[in-house]
Amino acid sequence: MLRKEVIHINTEKIVILKGADGIRQAYRETLKAGALDIVCLSQKYDAVLGGFFEGEYAPVLYGPDITTREILPDTPENRAAADKKGNKHEVRLLAGAAHSESDMVISADRVTLVSFDPAAPFAAIITDRGLVASLKMQFDALWGHLKV
Repeated sequence: MLRKEVIHINTEKIVILKGADGIRQAYRETLKAGALDIVCLSQKYDAVLGGFFEGEYAPVLYGPDITTREILPDTPENRAAADKKGNKHEVRLLAGAAHSESDMVISADRVTLVSFDPAAPFAAIITDRGLVASLKMQFDALWGHLKV
């Protein structure tokens, strides 16, 4: 069992942004990348962020400047949305995905992890090259095993 006083965070390689405003800031930062790999298992993100995704984030994310690969739970809604995203935005569906109010967004130089826990939502931006490479490799492996 970890004790809180033993945990140390290297703030040069991991930044924690608390609350809905911190999460919005973290997502806005992801939009600076030319390509993103995303694992979105959240279904109730709007409980924390309101209309942020549909109103601000998605129009830029799915615009012409960013290429995406997304792993989403296999639901009828996600299947329908996947068909509308276009050539620059690939989707693979994860059958039997466990419910998790979390996201992971990977770019070339960082990984953004998001917890939509309504009691204490936060985003963690990781820039440690080893962790970024490891999480990218895990994404690629999962991507390769999922159906189109």
